[in-house]
Amino acid sequence: MTGPLAPTPTLELLRAAAALCGPAAQRLFEVLAEGYPASLERRPGQLLRAADASAADLDGLLAAAGVASTDDLRLLAARESGLRLAEPDLRFTSRDPESEPRERSALRRMITAEEGNLRRTLADLQANGALELAAAVLLQARRRWVLGDLKSAGYASLLTSDLTSSMRDVFLVQPATGAAVNAISDAHPDDVLVVFSFRNYSRLTVDVAREFHALGASVIALTDSYTSPVCSFASHVLAVDTRSESPHHSPTAVAAAAHVLAALAAAGAKGAARRNRRRAELFRSLDSYGLGRPTSLADEAGAAPELPGSAAGIPGARASDPSGLPVVPEGGPPPAR
Repeated sequence: MTGPLAPTPTLELLRAAAALCGPAAQRLFEVLAEGYPASLERRPGQLLRAADASAADLDGLLAAAGVASTDDLRLLAARESGLRLAEPDLRFTSRDPESEPRERSALRRMITAEEGNLRRTLADLQANGALELAAAVLLQARRRWVLGDLKSAGYASLLTSDLTSSMRDVFLVQPATGAAVNAISDAHPDDVLVVFSFRNYSRLTVDVAREFHALGASVIALTDSYTSPVCSFASHVLAVDTRSESPHHSPTAVAAAAHVLAALAAAGAKGAARRNRRRAELFRSLDSYGLGRPTSLADEAGAAPELPGSAAGIPGARASDPSGLPVVPEGGPPPAR
């Protein structure tokens, strides 16, 4: 650690910015000024805890001072002082009882691993053409079904939301036996099923993929290996790198691959732009983006106004979950047009 120095132009700039940003920013400045520039060798989290401030407070202070990040601030301070400042120690202690005693893992290594997963996965999927073929199958399908169980249920919900914004007849299959039976019963050979399957592999996901495959429908599998159990029934496999420094598989490349798949399908979908515009207009007209609006008399009275076109007012209307995504109802989806 280096010793404190006299105030520098950068430190004075931070002082002026703190005066504009409020009490939290002033506390951050005091923590930074104590022992500056050696204080910049501390982790950002340590600075925030010492100042009882938030990450938004730190970002606001740096923005007001015209500095992009704490890394840039450290470079400025080193240039002004002529000192070489060490990078913050980004290590943390693992408390996993099965890990090696006193094992320490680096946050920077985890971030690098996630970046590597994303880079390798997208590069491989582009190189082998799997994404393009899968997107073409989605476009040509009569109906599109999406299934994910356990942790993969979140991926399925995200993909369904993206696909629904650009094309019709997209159904999120809830990870339950009843919904799966409904989906299989109403499936058609011209349909496509997109499944997410990662360790530990869900038996329900594999069974549904097997039934769709037996029916003659196309199955697109986003999974972590070509030896995954679901690959035996998949027409198209999108292999995703899910290696992680944590005990759980990494979601970074999974979400990215699903998003790119939906974007490619939307690019080739007829009327996708028109559908997106229409959906945006409907969301606005239904006050779906109502944060910050004044409380209405109906809200104060506790009465929820009935929305036009709600499932309660239209016979045979498609059901949806609380997030607004189309789901498989008890009686199955309406027949495809």
